[in-house]
Amino acid sequence: MLNIKERVINGERSTYVMELIMEMRNQGWFWTEEFIWHKKNSVPGKWPNRFRDSWERLLQFNKSKIFNMYQDEVRVPIGDWSKSRLKNLSETDKRRDNAKNGSGFGKNISNWVGKETVFPSNVLHLATECNNKNHSAAFPEELPEWFIKLFTKETDTVLDPFMGSGTTLIVANRMKRNSIGIEIIPEYCEMVRKQIKPVEMYLLEPKLKYEKTKIKGRIAVR
Repeated sequence: MLNIKERVINGERSTYVMELIMEMRNQGWFWTEEFIWHKKNSVPGKWPNRFRDSWERLLQFNKSKIFNMYQDEVRVPIGDWSKSRLKNLSETDKRRDNAKNGSGFGKNISNWVGKETVFPSNVLHLATECNNKNHSAAFPEELPEWFIKLFTKETDTVLDPFMGSGTTLIVANRMKRNSIGIEIIPEYCEMVRKQIKPVEMYLLEPKLKYEKTKIKGRIAVR
């Protein structure tokens, strides 16, 4: 998962994000999904030819089309809209029919009747408040937490090749995941090392014996 956004150079959007996507595909990666982080409390602003961005991309790449994804871990409340939308269903709402604009098959709305939670969309509405305001590209802990829940289980390993202030590793450590961070600035590495502490867990072995292990955060200077 890569959090990235386009820069504006001389009043024009750079194309390096699109170029990155194409290069990743050329190297054998599948561009599986694109998520949008909506910064719901971004400060208003404008420039002569544009407005302030209130969103960033999160690009998902996978080496295989088969990968672990725990969608039930990120379910959200269905919302008040369901009270009226699901009250009087048409015949079209009760089947998956082809969309009139040819974009693909629509949803079977009747499947949502009686449900209290549903799968979220690929737009994440998170505030921009961060614990580390000294880093130029810091993000809130809720952002890596959401993806760690979606793609990993306890004791899995999370790799952050652009560690920065260590938000992802700190969250992974708290969520009982192993973590590896790579960073080019030694000062950030030392700062994160002081914050990461091993978390002791007990894993149930197949022979019904408990074995103590430690969740660790490993950090390397690139």
